[in-house]
Amino acid sequence: MYVDDGTPTGITLSGGGAPTNVPALNKAAVNPAGKPTTNFLVLGTEGGFLPNVSFVPSNVPFNGTPTAGSLLLAPAERSDVLFDFSNHVGQKIILYTDTPAPFPMADPRNDYFPGLNANKNPVNGTTLPGFGPNTRVIMRFTVLPASGVDAPLAIKRNSNLAAGNDPLFVPLGVTTLPPGVPVRQLTLNETFDGHGRLIQYLGTNAPDPATPTTFGRTYDATPTETPQAGTTEVWQIANLTADTHPIHFHLVNVQIISRQAFAAKQYAGTPNLSGAPVAPAPYEQGWKETVRMNPGEVTTVIMRFNLPTVPFTVPPSPRTGGHEYVWHCHILEHEEHDMMRPLIVT
Repeated sequence: MYVDDGTPTGITLSGGGAPTNVPALNKAAVNPAGKPTTNFLVLGTEGGFLPNVSFVPSNVPFNGTPTAGSLLLAPAERSDVLFDFSNHVGQKIILYTDTPAPFPMADPRNDYFPGLNANKNPVNGTTLPGFGPNTRVIMRFTVLPASGVDAPLAIKRNSNLAAGNDPLFVPLGVTTLPPGVPVRQLTLNETFDGHGRLIQYLGTNAPDPATPTTFGRTYDATPTETPQAGTTEVWQIANLTADTHPIHFHLVNVQIISRQAFAAKQYAGTPNLSGAPVAPAPYEQGWKETVRMNPGEVTTVIMRFNLPTVPFTVPPSPRTGGHEYVWHCHILEHEEHDMMRPLIVT
């Protein structure tokens, strides 16, 4: 969030501080020059309240790594955010993103805003200030004087919100696996389809019998994720691709245990891990439906496969005989082409 500086776009971009791995065309626009605002307090995720209120600074620029910036959200991730507008009466506030696409490596051809990518506009060579396309300025708030007095909130930084939450499977900050819980090894993959287009797949840690050169499997290949109702599993998902994928789970919420780097190019069914596992950021420590899985990392999550009883249980699938759900990437072109697999609860 930045204070609108009165220019047609509301944000003036200034160079400086660009890391070496940010594409050259983006280096002139790393840091907005506008005044920073009040910071975020994050209260919840897709699965409900966080255990504790998470403090997130609202104006940290992206620096080229998959964990840096302010509040980092991928498609289908949601955050319940508390933002204090009371110090900005009479001002306009810009909701701004500098997250590159594809994330995190970026291709500057996907970035549009005034002063950048001059080759994209055939008329004058650039996006005009105050006009589109602009992939960075998302929304503008006009802050008016209060029309009444609200009761003070008891929500503060690090306030405990755990009351009423489903208990987590693993204590906060613990990255070791709970004993006795089955571990399922899975992969995120990319290759080329029959038309030469890049295609993404979910897969296991064993090569696809139909295509032994890849671990990825099509949606209609033999189901492999077939847990029993009421059981708990740990899934360790190795991202063998070049992009971050927001992986979405139907039926279940998951708890992120850790992320850990591995040598993706050397993967042969078992990840060659390096460094220590890293606990999730404070603002993703609650129950999640969608989890960002970064390239070259194994993301470890834990979940329990309880079937719903209200309003009804999904009937057994005539195809598989189980209660059939899915897990998939939530980037639309990926889930449609064919980064989705059945999740069948027996």
